Amino acid sequence: MPTLICDLGGVLLTEVDPQRRLDTWSAGAGGALGVTSGAELDDDALRAFRSGHLSEDEYCRQLRDRLRWTGSDEDLVAGWIAEAGVLNLDVLEALSGLKEKGWHLVGATDASPWDGRAVEAQFGWALTVFDRVVTSAEAGACRPDPRFFADLRGAAGVGPRLYVDDDPHNVSGARRAGLDAHLFTTASSLQIACRQFAVTVS
Repeated sequence: MPTLICDLGGVLLTEVDPQRRLDTWSAGAGGALGVTSGAELDDDALRAFRSGHLSEDEYCRQLRDRLRWTGSDEDLVAGWIAEAGVLNLDVLEALSGLKEKGWHLVGATDASPWDGRAVEAQFGWALTVFDRVVTSAEAGACRPDPRFFADLRGAAGVGPRLYVDDDPHNVSGARRAGLDAHLFTTASSLQIACRQFAVTVS
């Protein structure tokens, strides 16, 4: 049977708005922070943290400096993991249906270790639908880096493999890596794409 490689953030779970983290920190720090937009936190340090090249302690120190944070490390991390996204139950139902039909399911995420723990704590029961989840820390790179997709190909094993993601850049990266790929929009479109893919490779 085929393998479906499914992005977690953006497909199974909604992405967490970094601005909401900033608002949480601002409330805790009296509004005095070193950045004004959550988008400013999407920098090289965060990518290094996500890909395992920066430890939690090192990233925490850099984040404290960036935010000019004067509170505790515990409160800083608590503000980061206050949200883990919202579970898309329609997608979960679609994945469960594929699993029952014998599909091999692999999850893909380049979330940070903090995000990973928050997702596991809140949605660990839903992640059991996957046979394996590949992280950017394992791959040593974040999408759309080819090294990430090389790890995905290894995790998916031999046979037909379909990658699904809501980010066009990641879909293009998967195709360049030799994977069939589908740009996610809705759970129903995902089900249709999987049915068509199964017919194509049968």
